[in-house]
Amino acid sequence: MSTGGNNLIITWRAIDQEALVKLAEAHRRFVLRRRDGRRLIMQNCVLSGLDFRGLVLSQAHFLACHFTGANLTDADFNRARLFGSSFEGADLTRANFERADLRAVVFDRATLDQTCFDEADLRRGAFVSRDGPQDGESFKEIRSSFRNANLKRTNLRRAMLKDVDFTGANLDETMLEGADLRGSRFVGADLTSVSLSNARLEEADLRGASFENMAGAFSGVMISPPKSVDAIQVRHQLKLHEKWVESGGKEGQRADFTGQSLAGLDLSGRCLDTICFAHANLKGIVLRGAVLAACDFSEANLRQADLSRCDLRGANLKGAILDDARLDEVRTGTLPETGIRTVFPDGFAPRHELA
Repeated sequence: MSTGGNNLIITWRAIDQEALVKLAEAHRRFVLRRRDGRRLIMQNCVLSGLDFRGLVLSQAHFLACHFTGANLTDADFNRARLFGSSFEGADLTRANFERADLRAVVFDRATLDQTCFDEADLRRGAFVSRDGPQDGESFKEIRSSFRNANLKRTNLRRAMLKDVDFTGANLDETMLEGADLRGSRFVGADLTSVSLSNARLEEADLRGASFENMAGAFSGVMISPPKSVDAIQVRHQLKLHEKWVESGGKEGQRADFTGQSLAGLDLSGRCLDTICFAHANLKGIVLRGAVLAACDFSEANLRQADLSRCDLRGANLKGAILDDARLDEVRTGTLPETGIRTVFPDGFAPRHELA
C-alpha cells in the first residue's frame, strides 16, 4: 500500500472485510473533499465475497479487481473506473454505476435487480494482464458480459453496450432507451417488456431470444425477433417428420425449426428425434416424455421448458439455456449404433437421469 498526493494506492492484495471498511471510509472522506480523505485506487486486488452494502466508492479506481460473489447491494460506484474487473456471481441489487468505466467487465451470473448503469461505458477493452506480480505479461481483449445474469428492472439507458454479451440473461423490464447495442449478443435471453426506444441494434444477435410485451423497433438487427410458428402448422410438420422417420427417409419430410419460436407449445410424448431446434426460442415448451434422440438444441432457449422423462440420447444441448427447465428422469448417454452421446452445456448435468 502506498500514498501519492490524495491517492491511496493498493496493488496485488487480498482484502479482508475489516480493511475494506477502513479503505472505504478514507475514500468517503475524499468524496466529501475533506483534507484527510484519500481516493482509493486498487489494481489486481481480490475482494471476493466481501460486504460492500451501502458503501460510497464513487470516483474510485478498481482496475482488474475481483468482486466474485460479493454483496454490493446499494453500493455507489458513480463515475468509478472498474476496467477489466469481475463481478461474477455478485449481488449488485440497486447498486449505482452511473457513468462508470466498465469496459471489459464481467457480470456473469450476477444479480442486478434495479441496478443503474445510466450512461456507463461497457464496451470491449484490451489490456495487459499478469497472473501475479512476478509473472510475465499477456495481452487480453475481452468484451463485457452479462451471461446468465439477472438484470430485471435494470437501468441501462444511454449506456455504451457495443459487443456486450447478454447470452441467457434475464432482462425482464430492463430499460435500454438510447443505448448503443450494436453487435451485442442476446442469444437465448429473456427480453420480456424491455424498452428499446431510440436504441441502436445494428448487427445484434437475437437468436433464440424470447420477446413478450416488447417496446421499440427492430430495424437493422442481424436477426429479427422470430415469429411464433402456428400450432397447426407445427403439428402438420411433425406428422410429416414422423412419417419420414418411420419410412427411413423415403416418405414425409424431416422437420427443421432452426431459429424459430415454439414457445409454450405442448408436444408431450411426440416422436421428435433428429429434429434441429438450434437457436430456437423454446421457452416454456412442454416436451414431457418426448423422444428427442439426436436432436440439435445448440444455443436454444429452453428456459422453463419441461423435458422430464424425455429420451435425450445423442442430443446436442451445447450452449442451450436451461434456467428453470425440468429434466427429471431424462434418458441420456450414447445413442445405439451411432456412437453419438448426449452433450449438455458446460458445467451442467441433470439431477435425475436414467442410463
